[in-house]
Amino acid sequence: MEETRIQARLRRAARIILTAGLLLLAVGIGVAAFLVNSMIQVTNSQMRAETDEYKNRLTRQISSDFQILTTMSSFLEFTEVEQADNFAQILDQSNLRSDFVTMAYFPTDGTGVVAIPDEPVRTDVRLEDMQPEVQNVVSRTRNGEAALSKLFESELTREKIFVYGIPVEENGRVVGSLIASDQLEIFSDILGGDTVLGGNGHIHMISTSGEFLIRSQDAVVQENMETIFDGPYFSEKETERIQAALAGQETIYTSFRYQGRSYQALLQPVEINGWYMLCVNSMRESSEIYRIVMVIAITFAGALLLMVLLLAYGYRLTRRSNRELHDLAFHDPLTGGDNLRSFMLRLTEVLPQQNDCNVAALNVHQFKFINEIFGRERADRLLRHIHQEFSKRLQPDEFCCRDSADRFFAVLRGTDAGQVAARLNGIMDEICRTALEDTNSDYRVLLYCGMLSAAECAAAPQDINGALTRALFALERAKGNDRNTVWIYDAELHKQEEVANYVESHMHQALRDREFRMYLQPKIDLQTGRLGGAEALVRWIPGNGRMLYPDQFIPLFEANGFSVSLDLYMVECACRQLRTWMDQGIKPVPLSVNQSKLLFFEADYIQNLQQIISRHNVSARWITLEILEGLALENAEKLNARIEQLQKIGFRISMDDFGSGYSSLNTLSHLHIDELKLDRGFLMEVADQGNTRSRIIMEQIVQMAKRLGISVVVEGVETRENEELIRTLGCDYGQGYYYSKPIDADAFTARFWGCEL
Repeated sequence: MEETRIQARLRRAARIILTAGLLLLAVGIGVAAFLVNSMIQVTNSQMRAETDEYKNRLTRQISSDFQILTTMSSFLEFTEVEQADNFAQILDQSNLRSDFVTMAYFPTDGTGVVAIPDEPVRTDVRLEDMQPEVQNVVSRTRNGEAALSKLFESELTREKIFVYGIPVEENGRVVGSLIASDQLEIFSDILGGDTVLGGNGHIHMISTSGEFLIRSQDAVVQENMETIFDGPYFSEKETERIQAALAGQETIYTSFRYQGRSYQALLQPVEINGWYMLCVNSMRESSEIYRIVMVIAITFAGALLLMVLLLAYGYRLTRRSNRELHDLAFHDPLTGGDNLRSFMLRLTEVLPQQNDCNVAALNVHQFKFINEIFGRERADRLLRHIHQEFSKRLQPDEFCCRDSADRFFAVLRGTDAGQVAARLNGIMDEICRTALEDTNSDYRVLLYCGMLSAAECAAAPQDINGALTRALFALERAKGNDRNTVWIYDAELHKQEEVANYVESHMHQALRDREFRMYLQPKIDLQTGRLGGAEALVRWIPGNGRMLYPDQFIPLFEANGFSVSLDLYMVECACRQLRTWMDQGIKPVPLSVNQSKLLFFEADYIQNLQQIISRHNVSARWITLEILEGLALENAEKLNARIEQLQKIGFRISMDDFGSGYSSLNTLSHLHIDELKLDRGFLMEVADQGNTRSRIIMEQIVQMAKRLGISVVVEGVETRENEELIRTLGCDYGQGYYYSKPIDADAFTARFWGCEL
């Protein structure tokens, strides 16, 4: 149904809008992700640059310190100053002039000397008494390499220091180790954390195993952890990734969450002793870019939420509006049932699929008087009663509706039209029996119904409007009876009605456009066998070329009065043809033209005839005016007076179709006619050899006409035997298909004057 299609369209629109919203959200997420990624890239670059700076500073300081030790080692090597008595003082002075925390010298074969600021120089220090980190550096230098220890806390200064070691050689042989300890300047920045990333970052020094070597005091993570992997800050998978990078001395970026906030981190190898710098950025959530990203994300999310809310509200509002519109469009507000539109939609679905659907149209007799007598409210209750009672008696798959006013339509199932009609009669009887029960009135409600049978519906299953129209044609036929009536649509009768409608709606245009054509049928002189005259017969040939015959329009013209105009038009055509023959040098024959009763007694009838013959310069003697005997039954004296007027002008008067109606020999005695045309029925009865009575009557009519000086024409001559019969009876002229069917004027001229032309 239409409602289902509306709902489907509504859901489709909702899906489209929702899809657009999701697409908008996706674009927002994409933009936000792009900005976030850009921010991460910028932050990573900043962390990398910052870490590289600290790494370079550390590297430069370590290189500088090694350079100082190397210089002093060379001095010791070339001056043999270690043999001097004041070597301890020289070492102490060197330590004071440098930035080292301590300096020491350990020969390969004796005790060492250690210079500590603000303390006396220690001599005879055994290497074994030194911390393991110092012993390790000395051991490495004795192998001829420069060495740097790991960070460790000095037992002498109680500070975290590095120990540098340089071998001292003599004649290419290592004779001692010059070492120095230092607290690198960079560590004060690392521990303070005030300059890393503008104060929004912290750098830690860690080992390859992730152990904290130096930890920033203002670190993000406040817990005291031994390694960076302690605590739930890195997932198991991320821990494995970081450990693999540390083992391979690779740079790696990572992130972790702490107290609900996200942080980025960079692990950069220092390339010294396997050390790593761990840079943690704590400025993400406070950065301008992050705020912009959050604003965009919140804006898009808010827009989507608003869109969803508006969509939901609009959907509900539209559904409610659609229901209301659907009720207005498909329901009858008076009866609460379907209206005509809904009925037609259902009919469109079932009619092409079922061959047992009968369409019925129903009306109330004189409903306007029910409105007038009982009032509008009671009339409306009657309509609701009809719909309710009709609906209750419908079977499954049957339906009905009220169209407008008191007109109803229904679809009933069944292949037998008679049975369906009987059922409709029963329904109408029951409705009428219970109608107006509460009015205390003896007013009798009557219904009438037109029905289009299932067979007619199946003949054109797609023509829904046509089905309703034909049911209404049948309804119009049922109107006027004094009882409940069902009229079944008749296709042949409807064709006649269509023709009648065409005739009445096009007759004036046809006369104006000369669609009425004159056809001629000859009258043959029975004594000579030659052409004695012709009857002018009208044919209607519309623009489509399909001819209409007189019996299709003459009765309607006589009923609506148009015959007056047509008869004069035919006189005009006859005079025009006579003038054409005369102008062509052809001796004309009299032409008979039918005249209706309405025209014959028109006040200006004779004047109009005179104008026509004068206009074409044709003598009235060539025109025979044919009238019907019914004119004589009304007022024979008035008719004779009109006949005498016409005869004085020169017109001949013929009585047509004598014997078809109220034929009477007495009629002949009173009328002053010139010609008598016997109806075809007379000839058919006489031609039957067993009907001698009809022959005797026809003989008497012919004889009486001859005694009265009236010529006799017999219509309907179709065989030679017919011609011989009427010649024997003394008739003057024969007319019929034996001689010729009616033909147009050109064919008539060519046939009967072809030799003369």
